[in-house]
Amino acid sequence: MDQQPHIIWDKGSAYDLFVSLRILHQPEAFGLRPSWAAGVRSRLPIPLRDVLEHSQMYLNVPLSFIYNLPEPKNAKTLLTELSALPPGERLPALSFGGQEKEEGEDYQEFLRSLQGKQRLSANVERRIKKDFRPSNRATKPNIRALFEAWSNRETFGETFLEALEGYVENFFQEEELRIIPAQEKALTEARSLAEENDVLTVLEVLSSGVRMDWISEVSQLILAPSFWAAPFVFYNRLEAETGIILFGARPDGMALVPGDLVPEDLLNALKALADPTRLRILRYLLEAPSTPSELAKILRLRPPTVIHHLQNMRLAGLVFVTVSPQAERRYAIRMDGVNTTINNLNKFLSGE
Repeated sequence: MDQQPHIIWDKGSAYDLFVSLRILHQPEAFGLRPSWAAGVRSRLPIPLRDVLEHSQMYLNVPLSFIYNLPEPKNAKTLLTELSALPPGERLPALSFGGQEKEEGEDYQEFLRSLQGKQRLSANVERRIKKDFRPSNRATKPNIRALFEAWSNRETFGETFLEALEGYVENFFQEEELRIIPAQEKALTEARSLAEENDVLTVLEVLSSGVRMDWISEVSQLILAPSFWAAPFVFYNRLEAETGIILFGARPDGMALVPGDLVPEDLLNALKALADPTRLRILRYLLEAPSTPSELAKILRLRPPTVIHHLQNMRLAGLVFVTVSPQAERRYAIRMDGVNTTINNLNKFLSGE
């Protein structure tokens, strides 16, 4: 497709409700202090805490469901809409957006057929693994967790809604107060950026260095700000011709953990640079962009090890990553990110 996709702007703190759950349950993968994340999770009673932890093994950020919420798309609206659904329909709605999509109909029908099943057979496990998304999380524990949820959808619907209400009451309703102004400011800035630049450039800036070649395959692109996602992006295809991307909306210098004295972006960058393997990777990327497999051969390391290093450098804003339509990732050095780290360190030391 030569024509650029039409941008549809959206916003809502409900996006951050689910993004925050994902990050709080995988803090190290997102550069968040594990002890603080554990403190937030501990605000809930253990039974509700266990429900949310279990759900994060198979439930992705429900972008389609949130996009189709009525305004305002905040935590209250989400809980109201979710509670209006029969308990047995809450998991399908969160997983598939409450809409029948041609490419997912067979899988959804299969998952619905699991209702009442007591045993995870080898055939069922293989079928789940085939369509589990993202595929790199299709581990045996995650597959079993998904099976247990779909085999008793009503129980999931009742307990998950109760746990989500507890999470909002004990943490997220206060967090919304700083999220909403930041989202509105980021959305205004993103609109201005889009008036003067092409879509690929806009996405590269908004995502802090992610180049998404797959957007050439869609005719519509929904963009929504997320306070908790920065500097990561969350994305999916709602339909064959429509994609959705959450871009970072946390202001520079504002930490995810309230009250942190050392800027989060500076700390992550210095941690990323304080490793000889990562410094070698940066030198190789300066010569030419590479895939994790190519770097693994050069460095004589296992690909998962290289991917771990690249994820840390991506978090720190030191590398670009290009995501192709085939989901291949190619990395390149981000020199402006290296220079920004040096400048931020000078500012911090000088007390600016």
